[in-house]
Amino acid sequence: MEFYHLKSFVAVAKAQNLTKAAKQLHTTPPAVSAHIKALEQELNVTLFERTSKGMLLTPHGLALQDKAQTTLNSARDFIQSAAFTDSPLTGQLKLGLNLSIRAQQCQGLLEQLQCAFPKVSISLNPSNSTEILKSIESGQLDGGYVFGPSGNEFSAKFITNRKITTVMPKAWMNTQESDFQLLEKGTWIGMSEDCPFDNELVTRLPNAKISHFSSCDERTRIDLVSQGLGASFIDECELLVLPDNVHQTNVLDFTLPLFFVVLASRQAEPLIQALLNHVEMQIE
Repeated sequence: MEFYHLKSFVAVAKAQNLTKAAKQLHTTPPAVSAHIKALEQELNVTLFERTSKGMLLTPHGLALQDKAQTTLNSARDFIQSAAFTDSPLTGQLKLGLNLSIRAQQCQGLLEQLQCAFPKVSISLNPSNSTEILKSIESGQLDGGYVFGPSGNEFSAKFITNRKITTVMPKAWMNTQESDFQLLEKGTWIGMSEDCPFDNELVTRLPNAKISHFSSCDERTRIDLVSQGLGASFIDECELLVLPDNVHQTNVLDFTLPLFFVVLASRQAEPLIQALLNHVEMQIE
């Protein structure tokens, strides 16, 4: 039995879909399907029922799901213990924190790292996806949260899909035009050079007018919108409290995948390996 067979089984059991599981594992649906088939043949049981609603666990699959997850967790703990028990990790981890990802949203990871590696200091560096990738590549950062694809030079772990919505000045709505028409002809506050948000804006509104103002910080952009200076894409997680003069609209809503990224050439470093292990535990 291969370790990656169990990973595929657990991923499909949670996602109930081969394509979604493959994306989470950064592989292809045929590869995940082959893993499941090999595991079923080895165990001589049927793990999934393929239905119109997706991949549903059979009674055998349900009985084995928790045991498979426990086995994966134990294997990771064993590997980590073997690597670090005799030589506790020391040093510093410099992490890029995308400005849409507030510290409290990765609290679990930070608490785990603090508990597991008390001699490792952790520096959080708020920035945008483009700058985080540049800093990881140059060695200024050890890893970070970024939106969208990152390139072959990086190792990326899928975290989740984040919903991106739109906010605009409420004063714009004193006309009979639709939200889309207002956004199409209105001014937009920029995010940053090569930001996935700005790239999506160009895709959806090729003729959008970009303001002289820009910010990679969500809350700063909301403040600029409240001053009537333009519209902006905003991570939906930032919409808990909006100023009274700001209107949220879903006419251009989309999702962006969020990844945790390190430089591929550094994966074997003990501190980076430990970091990735704990990121993966948070995903599960």
